[in-house]
Amino acid sequence: MSANRNEVVRKMAELMRSGATMLDKSCPLCGAPLFKLRSGEIICPIHGPVRIVKSESEAVEILADAVLDELEDFAARRIHEILTSLKSGNSSNEEYSLRTLMLWLQVLKYARVIKASSQKD
Repeated sequence: MSANRNEVVRKMAELMRSGATMLDKSCPLCGAPLFKLRSGEIICPIHGPVRIVKSESEAVEILADAVLDELEDFAARRIHEILTSLKSGNSSNEEYSLRTLMLWLQVLKYARVIKASSQKD
């Protein structure tokens, strides 16, 4: 479990007090026990909502979505870093920074296009 252990235990206690049921399954990302809310939603106390997959292809689809989310986040962070550097005048090579910025913008754009097209299917 990557989150603070005391915080995770507190969250698990809150879930149980609210009527959630601890399942015999654990989160594939962190190993924390999963909980089923009264609404039927399954959640990890660390990551939030979790989908239980029924097939290998469904697992691959979820993994691909997670990779695209991570790529989008990574690209956005790089873009922010470059823009901050350019604004502050700390960029030693402005032309290189601008070219790099354009490349990360393309990565971000394509990640969003792929996510949008996969959500339509």
